[in-house]
Amino acid sequence: MKNYLLLTVIILLSAVVLCTATLSNNGLKPLRSSQPPQGYTGAIAGVYCTDCHSSFGLNIVGGSVVATGLPVGNYTAGQQYNFSIATNHFTSDRKKWGFSIAARNSLGQAVGSFSSTNTNAAINGNELSHLNAVATGLQSAFTYTNLRWTAPLNPGVNDQQITFYIVGLAANSNSNTAGDYVYATTIDAALAVVYSFTGNGNWGNAANWSNGVIPPANLTGNAEIIIDPVIGGTCILDIEQRISNSSKLTVKSGKYLSVNGNLIIAN
Repeated sequence: MKNYLLLTVIILLSAVVLCTATLSNNGLKPLRSSQPPQGYTGAIAGVYCTDCHSSFGLNIVGGSVVATGLPVGNYTAGQQYNFSIATNHFTSDRKKWGFSIAARNSLGQAVGSFSSTNTNAAINGNELSHLNAVATGLQSAFTYTNLRWTAPLNPGVNDQQITFYIVGLAANSNSNTAGDYVYATTIDAALAVVYSFTGNGNWGNAANWSNGVIPPANLTGNAEIIIDPVIGGTCILDIEQRISNSSKLTVKSGKYLSVNGNLIIAN
């Protein structure tokens, strides 16, 4: 009699294990509220959080994810960018919010470094993502703030063009991945070429420029001239300088540029 009872218990336990495995195979996976797996930002073509959160397609109309504060168009070597990531949903029925972001160069390699003072965000390999996904009442949007990306101090040849891959998750907080929405976007930035006047006197004197490099007479593309002469000094434009509307000329606060030659802003 005892043998029959033991066999019955083993069969029942096996059924419970099988049922749990079947639920997992049907896509009802536990929600990774602590930190998401790496590699689902779209940096790998076609690979997004929808691999697990698969009830709906990517970027359902009416929702979006938006990053504010990241470099757009061009970035400056060594500069730190403070940014935020907002996930917007089309109706106020979401209760849990997640995100991930990756920065990749032209070879698909991680570039720069992420950091954060937000207690609900943390480094995740070479990505930045949520840590303990924020739970809210029913609402249509949430923003993660106090996020940072620092550009490489000495960008390599493959870092001239970079792309940020960003995903935002608007979840229903039902303890699994069913019924959640995933939104994704990208931001492109090219390395800005910077010429810095740091001396005193004529523009045409290479000794007055950082690293002895004078800007080309016709400045084009993602380039910037920064006028930052020594204290009490003046930058004297003694030649003709053309600057396209895609480039920039910046005179630091409290510094002086005297135009004795020709300064032409071209279209």
